[in-house]
Amino acid sequence: MRRQRLAGIADREFDVLVIGGGMAGAGIARDAALRGLSVALVEKQDFAFGTTSRSSKLIHGGLRYLELFDFGLVAESLRERERLRRMAPHLIRPLPFLLPVYRGAKRGMIQIRVGLTLYDLLTPGRRGGRYGGISRERALALEPGLDGTDLKGAGFYFDDLLLNPERLCLENVLSARRHGAEVYNYARVEEFLRDGSRIAGVTVRDVLTGEVARLRAKVLVNATGPWIDDVRALAGLDGGRRIVRTTKGVHLLLPRLTSHAVYVQARDDRMFFVIPWRAFSLVGTTDTDFTGDLDRLHATAEEVGYLLAETRRVFPRARISPADVVYTYAGVRPLTYEEGKRSWQVSRAHKVIVEGEGGNVLSLTGVKLTCYRQQAEEAVDRISALVKRGEPVRTHRLALDGLDTEIALLEARIPVDAAAEGARYAVEPTLLETLVETYGRRYREVLDRTLQRPDLKARLCPSNPDIVAQLAHAVEAEAAVSLTDVLLRRTGIGTSSCLGRDCAEGIAARMAGLCGWDRARQERELAAFWEEVALGQRFREAEAAGEKRA
Repeated sequence: MRRQRLAGIADREFDVLVIGGGMAGAGIARDAALRGLSVALVEKQDFAFGTTSRSSKLIHGGLRYLELFDFGLVAESLRERERLRRMAPHLIRPLPFLLPVYRGAKRGMIQIRVGLTLYDLLTPGRRGGRYGGISRERALALEPGLDGTDLKGAGFYFDDLLLNPERLCLENVLSARRHGAEVYNYARVEEFLRDGSRIAGVTVRDVLTGEVARLRAKVLVNATGPWIDDVRALAGLDGGRRIVRTTKGVHLLLPRLTSHAVYVQARDDRMFFVIPWRAFSLVGTTDTDFTGDLDRLHATAEEVGYLLAETRRVFPRARISPADVVYTYAGVRPLTYEEGKRSWQVSRAHKVIVEGEGGNVLSLTGVKLTCYRQQAEEAVDRISALVKRGEPVRTHRLALDGLDTEIALLEARIPVDAAAEGARYAVEPTLLETLVETYGRRYREVLDRTLQRPDLKARLCPSNPDIVAQLAHAVEAEAAVSLTDVLLRRTGIGTSSCLGRDCAEGIAARMAGLCGWDRARQERELAAFWEEVALGQRFREAEAAGEKRA
């Protein structure tokens, strides 16, 4: 008998219905639930499936926004960066950046020093003096692989690395659920319901079972990122008008090139990053208008070639080629539509756009990962005004550490006595580190499963420290319903060097036992995962075709 997942929300009315389970939607669901509002969240794929999981993995103040004189956005971003450091200490790490300056560059050393001084002064709680310019010799000592020809010096500053954007999104979803929100992945909105001319709810289909439910809400939030205009059209709200400009960003993963993040000007004046992340260097990003299939995004050979060429120029001794690319990924930014501007000139500031009769539909544009919490606060302030109830905002006071701990009570890092915990659970320090970085203060919930079942300490993958208990936890406590959910968005196995090749079949077999899959379903799950892996290698098809033509 198939489980009726949507039975809990069918024919109910909520204060707010959030459509979209990425960073923006998850943040709003959490904020609204913490304020005592009744909340439902529906997402047509898995949580964090879209833009959230395809970012540059940075929590940053937006140094380049200073060039656009968007000082307000920079100040907001720096404030939110500082807050997120405290909110999710297991997921966020300070990351030193070098900004090399070459002779003839558009941005000279004086401009860089002034910009970084301002960046430092805009950071809450800073007195200045941390960021600034360094000499050519110092830059090459820090990163010997940099091209020293015509190098004049470099800027030096800090932003933050987000170890796992998917987990940050999930922490918001799980926190919302702990505070009463109804949250559903693989639940697609198919129709909008109306009371006269006023939008009053939606019809939702469970993508997994075909089950259909109707639910009503006083306020509806369109937090679907690059799909926003599609949802507005479905609701009959677009009037032929776009509110989102979709621009594509491509990233590629290379063997590690640097110990610092390097932020550098490309030959076409665009900026790109080389970021140390796990065993890789994460290189990106592009910024080009996109109108294709949002559900099947991939990097093209041309885009990969552009990033490789720029990386080789800055790190000439690395001798990297397409063969060195471990995998790629691509995402689409939901920027606010601005007529007549080039993609890189469009403001990254977010907007909460009020639509529908009575203003009960909110559409979110310009979502920036660093500022998602602030945008959620602004949206829920408006929701509270519309429903005429709601407590004061608390998201800046409660951590995303798995337990919603008061931030004022937190230490800068989650304290773990590795020797004591290792003895208690008989596990290696590398596993403890992985679990803390993944689950925060809830890491013991995973390890407690192994006290009665030592077999759950077996590795899921020979190339990664993750264990079988994590699979059970993902299915039973974190709404993972597919193999791809587990490998790409509950653990980091599918985005590691092995890409899941060492273990996908074994994990699928274990998951089949947990979820009651038959052999046909198990094979479909494997095929769906391999299809996702293939998207990251899709650029090679064009390369191979070019070689044949040659």
